Amino acid sequence: MDTSVFGPQRPPIIDVYTTPGAGTWTNRVGATAAETWAISAGSGGGSGRRGAAGGDRYGGGGAGGGAFSLKRYRVADLGATEGLVVGAAGAGGVAIGVDDTNGNIGIAGGLSSFSTGVKKVYALASSPGGGGTNAAGAAGSAGNGSNAGGNGGASSVAAAGADGSSSKQSGPGGGGGGGISAANVHRNGGAGGFQVDGNFVAAAAGTVPGGAGSPGSISTILNGGEAGSGGAGHDDGAGGDGGAGGIYGAGGGGGGASFNGFVSGKGGDGAQGIVVVISWF
Repeated sequence: MDTSVFGPQRPPIIDVYTTPGAGTWTNRVGATAAETWAISAGSGGGSGRRGAAGGDRYGGGGAGGGAFSLKRYRVADLGATEGLVVGAAGAGGVAIGVDDTNGNIGIAGGLSSFSTGVKKVYALASSPGGGGTNAAGAAGSAGNGSNAGGNGGASSVAAAGADGSSSKQSGPGGGGGGGISAANVHRNGGAGGFQVDGNFVAAAAGTVPGGAGSPGSISTILNGGEAGSGGAGHDDGAGGDGGAGGIYGAGGGGGGASFNGFVSGKGGDGAQGIVVVISWF
């Protein structure tokens, strides 16, 4: 690092953007350098299948987490203002209220970015968890950036839903929803991913019968939060809802499968993104 350019001469100014959508950063008078990072939004988990005994019923897949990207600039290389985008959270798949119906896929979270052209820093969007079917509950994939987010966990009817992948600074992936086997054995959800730096633990997974997945905790240092865990399946009742991802950028957990006559578990919502700009003097 060039300390004559980037070394702090007085306390920096930190601009934090958390309102989803387009925004504008104004260059700080007297600043010599700027550092910015962006975290894209987490996607929503899928909801579980609702179906009859004698067939497999998968929970929804856990959603992918948003990416983290960072870049440093000489302020002279930036304009008087620069545009930015804060990614909007992806909603979880809607619970199923009709017999013999597959779950709904979640909604993808939005990308986050700062500036344009060669100056641009951007954190790409993740993908949502798939709705549970009689064959699968597909996991969502992570967003890409300087540090990729975590992949979501898939559902299973032979074991608990898979855990979401953990991450570093970016958003981790949501846990998979619990399924129900053709033999009517219901399964727990998977745990949500967490931040590998610091004293973080995974959000507790939903346990049978039909327990809801826990939401992920919120970051206090403007980095990725913890992902939501998967809801459990229920062979004679409603499936558990997936837990919501914690801000910023974490994926939602998948919802649990249910028996006909009972609503399936809703997919957990993803968490919104963030853009941070630090001006050094």
